[in-house]
Amino acid sequence: MVRTMLTAAFAAAVTLTPVQAQDLGDVVGGIARQYLQQEQDRAAYAQAQSADTRAAYQTYLRQFPNGAYAAQARDRIQRLGGGTPATAPANPTNTDTAGLTREQRLQIQRQLNGLGYSTNGADGNFGPGTRRAIGLWQRDRNYAQTGSLTTAQANEILRGTGGTAATPSAPAPSVGAAGAEADLGLGREQRRAVQAGLTRRGFDTRGVDGIFGQGTRNAIAAWQRANDQEATGYLTAAQYDRLIAR
Repeated sequence: MVRTMLTAAFAAAVTLTPVQAQDLGDVVGGIARQYLQQEQDRAAYAQAQSADTRAAYQTYLRQFPNGAYAAQARDRIQRLGGGTPATAPANPTNTDTAGLTREQRLQIQRQLNGLGYSTNGADGNFGPGTRRAIGLWQRDRNYAQTGSLTTAQANEILRGTGGTAATPSAPAPSVGAAGAEADLGLGREQRRAVQAGLTRRGFDTRGVDGIFGQGTRNAIAAWQRANDQEATGYLTAAQYDRLIAR
C-alpha cells in the first residue's frame, strides 16, 4: 500500500510546478519516514518472535512501547510467565546532558552511529532516536536500559572517540577517528559489507550483523596493523573502499 502511494506520488511530481513539487516532496518524505518506522517496528517484532523469550519481547517493547505489535508482545510475555516491563518515559529528564558540551553530545551521537546504534541524526540534541540508541548500547553492555547516560557511561563513549571526559567545564573534544568514521554515514548493509570483507581476508568480526561491536573493532584494528596503518579500529573512507572491494 505504502509503496503504491510512493510510486504514484513520485509520478505526479513530474508534471507539477516547482512549488507544487516541493509540497508533494514533503508529503512523500513523510510517507517514506512513516514506512521506514513501520518496517523497523515489524523487523524488531519478527526478531522477538524468532527468539520467543521474555527478554526478547521486553527488548521490543523498550524500542517500540507503542508499536503496532506492542499488545501482542505484552500478551506473549504474560503467557511466558512474566510481567510486562516498565517502559522508559516518553520524555526522560535530560539530567545526563547537564555536564556535556554540545560537541560532546555530538561526539556521543557519532560514536553510537559508528557502533551501529542509529540515533536518527547527529545534531547535539538527545531526542527519541538518541535515547533509543543509548538504551540499546546499555543493553548490549549489561547496563540498566534507561536511555539516559550516567557520567561514567558518557565518559566510556567519549573515550572511544578520543574525546574529553564529561565534566561541566570540559573543553570540546576533537572529532577523532570515530567521529570521522561516523561522518561516512555507513548504513547497516554497508557495515555488513565491511564485516564480510574483513572475514574474507581472515579477520574474524564475530559475526556479520551490521553492528560494529568489539569483535568488529578488533578485526578492523588487526587489518589496519597488517596493512601498516594506524590501528584505530575505525575506518577512513579509503579503508572502507578497500574492504568492500572483492
